Amino acid sequence: MQIKEQVDLTDFNSFGVHAIAAYFTEIQQPHDLNEAMAYASQHRLPTQILGGGSNILFLHDYPGLIVRLANRAVERLSAPGLLRVAAGENWHQLVINCMSEGLYGLENLALIPGTVGAAPIQNIGAYGVEIEQFIVEVEVFDTATGTVRRMHKADCEFSYRDSIFKHSRNLIVLSVTLQLLTQQSPQIGYQALRDAFPSGEVTAQQVFDTVCRIRSSKLPDPAILGNAGSFFKNPIVSKDKYQSLKQQVQDLPCYPTAEDELVKIPAAWLLDRLGWKGRQRGQAAVHTKHALVLVNLGAASGEDIYLLAQEMSSSILSNFGLSLDTEVKII
Repeated sequence: MQIKEQVDLTDFNSFGVHAIAAYFTEIQQPHDLNEAMAYASQHRLPTQILGGGSNILFLHDYPGLIVRLANRAVERLSAPGLLRVAAGENWHQLVINCMSEGLYGLENLALIPGTVGAAPIQNIGAYGVEIEQFIVEVEVFDTATGTVRRMHKADCEFSYRDSIFKHSRNLIVLSVTLQLLTQQSPQIGYQALRDAFPSGEVTAQQVFDTVCRIRSSKLPDPAILGNAGSFFKNPIVSKDKYQSLKQQVQDLPCYPTAEDELVKIPAAWLLDRLGWKGRQRGQAAVHTKHALVLVNLGAASGEDIYLLAQEMSSSILSNFGLSLDTEVKII
């Protein structure tokens, strides 16, 4: 393991914002984490785990040790469709590879940026599918004990864009075990997919292609325009709260959730209503095609982007009485 000093993080976050890590290391093997954590402890450094950097915003230089997980491996296990994937694998490439090998279920999650290790942390989801549907267990390194252990799905506390891993600094995701399908069973319950396939006749490849097309039409490529996808979560409110809001905004849409008494309100619709698309704060801007996506026009600082996000959130609170929580992790 090599520890580097004063490392520019611009290429390690999809916003492309400039920040300097006091110390930086890449982990190729899980056992190297012991050494990295020992180094941080010895030098009394804060630590931050980094994967693809696609869901993170650095506000300032980082004074501690950045540990980038770069472990790579995809292992077919004994049971049909059972796969163990290392945290450092690219998520979208995994989706492609699974389909080419006759493993299905992830096609709705195509083109989500980042690494496999981030998937359970965020409980990534799109077009009616969430990753928790396929997770069997998550292998973690516990910094409190210095040991590796496996956590069953029930212990991961998955919920909408959330998990135990988001709230525990001790648990570092090393790999994810997925139970995928060996027969095609396309999920087209999401409205955009129902519209694309009105007959209901569809293959997994067609779902994959359609999801990629829709995402590409709405979301900018981080390699061209720095961004982290959706910046905010959709607010989840009680049905009573929703009906109260409907009296104020009659055409306010909502979507069902896993809990009967709660509904999800699309944050993009709220932001559109207030005219946020295309608005700027210096070099930070709201994307012209999607109000949930904040972008770096070239020279934005993390603070520029964060202040713009705060303005957006404040406007939703003052106009609708709703809080917008961030999907992006603020460092």
